[in-house]
Amino acid sequence: MNTRTRLATAVLALAATSIAAQAADEPPRHGGERATLRFERIDTDKSGDVTFEEFVAVMDDRFAGADEDGDGRMTVAEIADRIERARVERMARRIVERFDADDDGVLTAEEIKSSRQKLFAQLDRNEDGKLVQDEMPKRGMMRR
Repeated sequence: MNTRTRLATAVLALAATSIAAQAADEPPRHGGERATLRFERIDTDKSGDVTFEEFVAVMDDRFAGADEDGDGRMTVAEIADRIERARVERMARRIVERFDADDDGVLTAEEIKSSRQKLFAQLDRNEDGKLVQDEMPKRGMMRR
């Protein structure tokens, strides 16, 4: 496989990952609704169709910064780093959105403490200030 073919394959893989990442950012919806939301995101001029330029702009956003050493080539490591960084940033954004009580875009120690206190209070069903085994959530319940 020559260099161009490898680069094209990497670009297509990152494009597929970008589409999956966009879907992960969206609230759970039926398949058709997700596709509509993705299309609307790509159709930046809201014309009802997606030009090549609009399509490429979305891909360019996903590739921004992937060529870390600026040599005009993206290695597997550079692409993987970019994908991982984007995934971790999405996770961090969700955490801030979830616990940022005053909606200022940052978390304070007080907001984190307050969220912990609320969770503890919800778990402490008999309100004795202690948790016992029966009060602990079943597997997966903490995520809800």
